Amino acid sequence: MRYPPEPWHLRGSLVISVFRVPRDEVPDGHLPVGARLLTVAGNAFVAVAFVSYEPGGVLSYEELLVATPVWDRGAVAVSVPQIWVDSEASRQGGRELWAIPKELARFGRGSSIAAVAATGGVPLPGRWRLAGTIAQCLAGRDARARAAMSGRVGLARAAWLFPAAGPLGYLTGRTPLVSLTMRDMRLTFGETS
Repeated sequence: MRYPPEPWHLRGSLVISVFRVPRDEVPDGHLPVGARLLTVAGNAFVAVAFVSYEPGGVLSYEELLVATPVWDRGAVAVSVPQIWVDSEASRQGGRELWAIPKELARFGRGSSIAAVAATGGVPLPGRWRLAGTIAQCLAGRDARARAAMSGRVGLARAAWLFPAAGPLGYLTGRTPLVSLTMRDMRLTFGETS
């Protein structure tokens, strides 16, 4: 399977929620040597996002990911312990280029991973921009990459369903601290750091 060379330029939209989870319940096998989860009073912060990458970027696909803030090389970074995509090119490229543990999945009714419904929303002014480092380890290989995202952000209410027996069962019954949407999103991923 062929995939685009880095960096990847993608467009789309997303819904993201942040949960507070006891540190010992959060997966950490994805952390590179020397990195550690950031915690407050024994809790980590886990962001769960459903992303729809649309035509106009190098690939079009859907993605469900979990991200955690980490302390890596003297700075805050983000690490992805769990992620599913519905594109073989995205799965292979993510694994080979950046050590992101992408797995294949189908989304929609009956998903055994998660479902989300976002409602309401208060648009925040302007176009927001975020940039930072992604720090990963997969099969004993450490990798770091740069990512930059921009888009129109809104506060939202997101109702997530995580089947208790599924891979995100540790989030079952948890209420998000905050939920956001991003429309007209532009993402550049993969400038190696």
